[in-house]
Amino acid sequence: MPAYFMMISDAETRAAKRVDFIAESPDQAFQVARNVTDGSYCELWDHDKLLARMTKSGAELWQLLPTTPPNPEQSP
Repeated sequence: MPAYFMMISDAETRAAKRVDFIAESPDQAFQVARNVTDGSYCELWDHDKLLARMTKSGAELWQLLPTTPPNPEQSP
């Protein structure tokens, strides 16, 4: 099974901690992060590849954020 890690910044202290885990797929990250506090910021990584950025908005509610910066050439 592949290894992943999450960087989790606490909503109050903004102190980042790394959580390593092994899972069949990256969607298992939600199980790993189920107990983080509301407002926490998380990044999900597969080695050096950023898979997802998200914030916890409430109980079992996550807001997914873009993983790449906006491209100014694609503006309307």
